[in-house]
Amino acid sequence: MSSDSDIDSESEEEEPQLKYERVRNDLLKILSEDAASCVVMQSKFVALGTHWGKIYILDHNGNKVTSKQFESHNTQVTGISLDEGGEYLASCSDDGKVVVVGLYSDTENISINVDRPVKSVALDPSFSKNSSKQLVYGIDSLILYEKGWLGRSKTTTLHTGEGLVRNIKWKGHLIAWANDWGVKMYDMKQRRRITHIPRSGAGKQNLRPELYPAHIAWKNDSTLLIGWANEIKVCVVRERRSRDLTRDPDKYVEIVYHLPIDFACSGIAPFGTQLVVLGYELQPDEKLEASGSSGKPTNKPSERPQLRILDPDPSGGGYDEMSSDALSIRGYQTYRCNDYSLTHETGEGMLYIVSPKDIVLARRRDKDDHVSWLLECGMYEDALDAVDRFGKELKTHNFLEVGMTYISHLLDEKQYEDAARACVRVLGNDIEQWEKIVDKFATAHQLNTLSPYLPRGDVRLPYRCYELVLQDILRKDHQAFSQLIKDWPGDLYNIAFVANMVQSALDDYPKDTTLLATLARLYALDQRYDRALSIYLKLRHPDTFQLIRKHSLYAALKKNIILLMEFGGNKAVDLLLDNMEHVPIEKVVKELKGYQEYLHMYLHSLFIRDPHIGSKYHSVQLTLYAEFERPKLLPFLKSSNYYALEEALHICEERDYVDETVFLLARMGNASRALSLIIDNDSDVSRAVEFCKEQNEVELWQELIEKSLDKPEFIRDLLNNIGTHVDPVILIRRIPTGLRIPGLKDALVKILQDYSMQTSMWFQCKRILSSDVIKLNKRQHKVHTRAFRVDEDRACDACGLPLMFPTTPGLDTPLIDAFMCHHLFHDDCLPQQNRTSCSICSGQRRRTLDAR
Repeated sequence: MSSDSDIDSESEEEEPQLKYERVRNDLLKILSEDAASCVVMQSKFVALGTHWGKIYILDHNGNKVTSKQFESHNTQVTGISLDEGGEYLASCSDDGKVVVVGLYSDTENISINVDRPVKSVALDPSFSKNSSKQLVYGIDSLILYEKGWLGRSKTTTLHTGEGLVRNIKWKGHLIAWANDWGVKMYDMKQRRRITHIPRSGAGKQNLRPELYPAHIAWKNDSTLLIGWANEIKVCVVRERRSRDLTRDPDKYVEIVYHLPIDFACSGIAPFGTQLVVLGYELQPDEKLEASGSSGKPTNKPSERPQLRILDPDPSGGGYDEMSSDALSIRGYQTYRCNDYSLTHETGEGMLYIVSPKDIVLARRRDKDDHVSWLLECGMYEDALDAVDRFGKELKTHNFLEVGMTYISHLLDEKQYEDAARACVRVLGNDIEQWEKIVDKFATAHQLNTLSPYLPRGDVRLPYRCYELVLQDILRKDHQAFSQLIKDWPGDLYNIAFVANMVQSALDDYPKDTTLLATLARLYALDQRYDRALSIYLKLRHPDTFQLIRKHSLYAALKKNIILLMEFGGNKAVDLLLDNMEHVPIEKVVKELKGYQEYLHMYLHSLFIRDPHIGSKYHSVQLTLYAEFERPKLLPFLKSSNYYALEEALHICEERDYVDETVFLLARMGNASRALSLIIDNDSDVSRAVEFCKEQNEVELWQELIEKSLDKPEFIRDLLNNIGTHVDPVILIRRIPTGLRIPGLKDALVKILQDYSMQTSMWFQCKRILSSDVIKLNKRQHKVHTRAFRVDEDRACDACGLPLMFPTTPGLDTPLIDAFMCHHLFHDDCLPQQNRTSCSICSGQRRRTLDAR
């Protein structure tokens, strides 16, 4: 509903479907001097008839579209009709005249004197195109006027005898009209009446037709809407399938809906698939009059008229009321049902609610109206979604305007997080609006809430905005300030300015490590690395190593080796090893000499990286491994060749490290002592067996057997393990007589099973090898005995002359001897004493044997 009208909506929860606007401009002056009696709408203009008999042509907003006004009548204009093209206008009046005028030419103007009050008129929709120039008007009869032969006019009474014809509507070739008894329909093609729709019993008895006239409107070429008193009917014209050609019309009318209503109908019109009904609330005195009861009228002022929208029920059961708007028509308190009328224009979806002194224009609400309604109802987020969805279809609203309204609402409601989140969606890349929002959040002391949503990508705000946020957060939360400095790129703000802010804060909190670390980060961003590193070293901050690496601060690395090792550990070691060209190994070892654990960490990592580069410190590493990390000592002893064996043996024996001592003794060639050490320190013979397997010396096995003869458990384990390395018979023969050995039987059985398995495997392998030899011999024989091609230019391998295949007829073909080695000879060239083998290959074999 427009702001310049006094029209209210009854519902505050549901969105209205129509918007209203009081028609003003030239119409105000006309109605101040006269009163509206009837109106007809067309897509381009409106024709208004008045009580003083004048007709005005106006646009839809009440402006005169032409200075011409028609003064065709002396008294009230009772009806107006337009043809489909809006070229001709017909009017009737109580002065007994029916007048047709051309709006664009005066060639077809018609004036008919009836000498009786005329209540209704309707032009043929094709009036401008048809030469017959037909129209109908209503008195106590329905009269057809048309031009006949030679342009002569004639009138025909289509119906009479049922009271005044108060309303006529012509659509296509169908004419519908209403009199006091009902609504009738006439087919101009067939020239006969096709139906009579009687007034219902309740309406006929109770409400007088002159006070509660029938209202009819065509929804389309075959659907007629009827609103009469307290009922609504929807009628459909249908083709009759079978009929008596002499008696029945080819069409009939079916009433598809009959709706009783609790108000009096003052007008009806189609509105898309819906119906619009102008309702008048009956007063107590009217109800008394309608019911025929006696009683004194109350003279109570009339209620405001209501415009109701009815939607067809999908199930086909009728119409459901979708909305009802009460209209504040000027002077509505004194008007009755017959003082109102409703006219419509189908194409534009507009309605005119007409009263004597006021006219209201109703339109279907568009997308802009929907957004406005959402804003009025405080549904700002829904309004923003609607603007985003409708886009360029909107004319009065835009995304930024609605979005700013939404953000302002959230700020007023102190919903700061939602407001900040909405800023990203609404403001986008609009820097100017971002600056305004920053100021609003600053006023609300909520810049910390806005900070995560400020643009930090391609779009950047002025330094001032980011510095305001940092300054505000620095006062409230040092930890959040530090995190913001980490998250934000350094080019968002003036680094020197922010660093000065932090220094000022440190005057009040000199020992605040968070502020100190943040100041160091700011110094690094400002390329003052020396200051940043000094603070990091003082704080022992983990970012120290990243700063040194990134900016190659090798001088500081040399000066602070021990300090870095103290709080960096492996990070410090990796940093030192990655920069050995700047910090030599000798320098690090010298610095860490008094810090043995740090030295061990460094040398171990150096050995892992390159086992040879720190070879001169391997002797030092022996002691360090033995002291700090024994599990890695043995792998080191096995991997390195740069330590003194005697020194290593001394270190291991001193600490009683058996595994390491055994390895060193074996490496020094003293396997016998190593074996004794194993047997003396370990009751598990399997370890001794494994040692003997590694050394693979017969004497060592003999020594192990000798040392095991007085240990029954050792003898059993030896029998179970040495079968594949030493003949078990040697051990069995040396077992002392009468010695009790637990599990001896099982051990002997296992030896026999192993021997049996070995024998079986030997025979199987021999069989497989023999089979393979036979297969390969057959393949070789097949290859050597297959035919091969001999070229014509091939020479004898003995004499070197061509084999000379004869080409002269009559000559004998020379004999050629071919061997499997592919050597070819003339038959005469082979020695007579040995013609079964190739002489060339035989000579080669003899020479090979002689060389051996």
